[in-house]
This record gives sequence, C-alpha cells and structure tokens, in this order.
Amino acid sequence: MRHVAFTLLMMSASAMAQETSVPAPLARADHVAIHVSDAAVSAAFYRQAFRMTDLPTKLPNGRWLDMGNGLTLHIIGGRGTAPPPDRFVHLALRTEDLAVSTAWFDANGIAWCDFTGKPRSIQTRFDGVRQIFVQDPDGYWVELSDARGTPHD
Repeated sequence: MRHVAFTLLMMSASAMAQETSVPAPLARADHVAIHVSDAAVSAAFYRQAFRMTDLPTKLPNGRWLDMGNGLTLHIIGGRGTAPPPDRFVHLALRTEDLAVSTAWFDANGIAWCDFTGKPRSIQTRFDGVRQIFVQDPDGYWVELSDARGTPHD
C-alpha cells in the first residue's frame, strides 16, 4: 500500500514539475473594455475629460478611444444595470498636471474625491504620486494620478 501511495505522490509531483517547466507566454496590456448605457455619451466624457481620441470602428453600438502608449478604451453600449459602486474597481489614468484636471472637473460641475470619498481632496500615495477619483457618466470610477512621485523599482 505504501508503494502505491508513494508512486501516486511521485506521479503527481512529476506532473506538477512538467506544468511549471514551460514558461508562460509574454502578454502586454492591449485595451480596457467598459459596458455603458450610452456609448456616445461615455465617449464624449472620456474625450473631453482626458483628451482621448476616437479610433475608427464599424461597431454600431460601441466606440474605441486611444488612451496612449498603445492602449485603447473599448466602450460598449447597451448596459442596463449599474457598475460596481466602490472605488476598488476602477480605471487608472495619469496626467502631467493634476491641478489642470481638477480645475476642469470643477468648471464642468463634476465631483471628484480621494479614495475614501472625501470631496475635493487629493491624496498622496506611498510613492509620492498624488491622486483623485472621479466617476464617468455611468458611475465607473476613474483614478487620476499625476506624473510626480518616486520611480518604481
């Protein structure tokens, strides 16, 4: 009986070793997709608030926006329910000057806050980067940080 248990243990260990001996393929970020109630309204928000630009698409109920650095935002229309309400689920963007962004939000009547929800409050992360949170027209949270702070190792 011990021999059978030992054989099964060795076969299991051998199978695990084979699975981990092949490296995973390299993958890079391509796009982020959000499901919204009205793709045109959401696309207008992201174009105006973050200067994203339209990319050509033949999708009748969707938009593609260029986020820079080879990343795109895929906006899919037709959502009937609200997105998750907390700030843990969010799109993170970076700007060169957070003050310009907060001034734009203020001028356009768009509320912004820190992660805890404190209105008009900028927080500083552990690495010195300042950040705020804002919601898009469908209630998705967007984290907006500045380009300052200490480099990541």
